[in-house]
Amino acid sequence: MFDVVNDDPTEVAAIVEFLRSRAGTGPVLEAGIGTGRIGIPLAGTGVEVFGVEVSREMANQLRTKPGAEKVTVEVGDMNEIDFGRKFSLVVLAQGTFGALLSEPAQRTYLRRVPEILTEDGRLVVETMEVDDSRFTHDQYVATSLLDVDHVVLSAALRDPGHQVLSIQNVLLTAHGIQLYPVKFRYYTAGQLDEMAGDAGLRLLERYSDWTEADYAPGCLRHVSVYGTQD
Repeated sequence: MFDVVNDDPTEVAAIVEFLRSRAGTGPVLEAGIGTGRIGIPLAGTGVEVFGVEVSREMANQLRTKPGAEKVTVEVGDMNEIDFGRKFSLVVLAQGTFGALLSEPAQRTYLRRVPEILTEDGRLVVETMEVDDSRFTHDQYVATSLLDVDHVVLSAALRDPGHQVLSIQNVLLTAHGIQLYPVKFRYYTAGQLDEMAGDAGLRLLERYSDWTEADYAPGCLRHVSVYGTQD
């Protein structure tokens, strides 16, 4: 279902252009590379791409796609995999950083980043903040995707104390029902900046999307670029 929901060639092209313009000579590390939606076309531009994916099933899907031979993928926890390389760009797209379900785990990863970046390397984090208006008693049910042959319903529960959101995505088609659970720790732009700063990273750029549209405080989506502090 990941590829169905995220099948937007225009957005993928914008992401690849954004990352390629900041990747230098590479290599690039994508944490949470998934099925290769970004990593494979990025590798197609000529930059060397490495990926970490916690789901073996998604990593296997990646390996079946054209161009997958250009991507080096390891299955495991992003806080544990070590390629023994330094990277010009480390990327956490979509909800990847939130997949680390506690503040200590998120801080641990950010502290690792300066150790694996080249001197002028960059960290890019895409964030989707939680929209408080969607919730009643810290829960909601919504239609995420609708077409003539399928519908995706999403049911969510929020734990404000730990800033954790649990979502069950239900795909309904003529072939049956499939469940795709998601859980992530959400955070604000200010919280991300504080954690990054504590890890020795400084904010260099921030946009509201991959086309470099202006960011304004309160935007629920942002793409942030960090570098190491002097």
